[in-house]
Amino acid sequence: MGVEPLKIEIPHHLNRHELFVPALKDLCVKVVAENFVLQPSFGSLDKENKAKVVDLLSLELPLELVGPVIEEEVYWKRRSQSRWSNCELSAHGDSWKQLYFEKNLAQTLENFDPVNEDLEELKRLLAFSSPWVYNLNMKQLPSHMDLQVLLSPSLLSNLFFMKLTYGRHNVGMDYEQSLFGMKLSDCVSLARALEWTETLTYLNLSSNLLDDDRVKMIASGIAENKSISHLDLSHNKIADRGVKALASLLDRRSVLVFLNLRSNQIHVEGGRAIARALKSNKSLLSLNLSLNRIGDEGCRAIIEAATQNESLTTLNLSATAAGESSTKALGNLIRQNTSLARVDASCNDFGEEGGAIVSEALETNKTLQSIDVRMSNVGENHEKAISEMLKSRFTF
Repeated sequence: MGVEPLKIEIPHHLNRHELFVPALKDLCVKVVAENFVLQPSFGSLDKENKAKVVDLLSLELPLELVGPVIEEEVYWKRRSQSRWSNCELSAHGDSWKQLYFEKNLAQTLENFDPVNEDLEELKRLLAFSSPWVYNLNMKQLPSHMDLQVLLSPSLLSNLFFMKLTYGRHNVGMDYEQSLFGMKLSDCVSLARALEWTETLTYLNLSSNLLDDDRVKMIASGIAENKSISHLDLSHNKIADRGVKALASLLDRRSVLVFLNLRSNQIHVEGGRAIARALKSNKSLLSLNLSLNRIGDEGCRAIIEAATQNESLTTLNLSATAAGESSTKALGNLIRQNTSLARVDASCNDFGEEGGAIVSEALETNKTLQSIDVRMSNVGENHEKAISEMLKSRFTF
């Protein structure tokens, strides 16, 4: 009589995979991930097992702990996407880690209350975030913190792009004008901070209700700065006095290559101040003065100065109330200048005679890539002739 085989009854509440003991290395991976706060290290784990640990790590681990240790982009991608629905990677150096640190810091600054929150904690955040923060885009700063803290070289040593917009979103019936725009005290602290920073290259202060007094204060700081090459002051309230202060920055020592003054309150005297600066400036590549009531005389002065300027490649005088005398200067510029590649003179009042001047001048110019005179009353025939002449240069 044979021995019956042993039968093992499997309880109904157990799944089959629960009967097997996981491999020791898988158990180790789980333990390492669960205790990463106590021992933030991967030791001598190989690449495969290190990746398994990263996949199991909590997304709530302290940044100060994981920042220096975890380089794996997959972790920072998970952490970013769990927090923000809109993650534009290209705006953050195509790095998920950089994106996380930059958006986290910007959000912290936007919500920071200097009265009720600890400034030392903010300084700690700035310091340990520094290696991965290159761009800061703050869209709604409600507080008026000391910008010298933010731009201190000992805290943010890699910052090269900064956009500041003071205000609040979705205020509804709680709207107060005092909630929006930079105050003079902000401009004072920014000016002092700009004297220190050596890495900041792009500074965007658009839409901050900056007037002449405020921009003069900011200009005093930029005058002592040798790193800012891109300055955007568009959509503010800068008039002629403020522009004169900015024009003084365009001397022979200037490092500015991009200046955007679109949509301000610049008139003829401001235009003349810019023109005087252009005569000696050797650094500026792009100048945008569109949507300012500079007038015919102011525009003519700028165009005449640009004719002799050898560095400028892009000039925007769209909707600046340019007229007949500006058109004649524009014709000379097209004939004589060899550095300008793009000119926007649209939405002015040149008339059909002006259209003929531009069209004839283009026949002798071989370097201009685009010139826009649409909606300047030059006539449909001249618009078409200018367009076809430029197109023919790039037809192979």
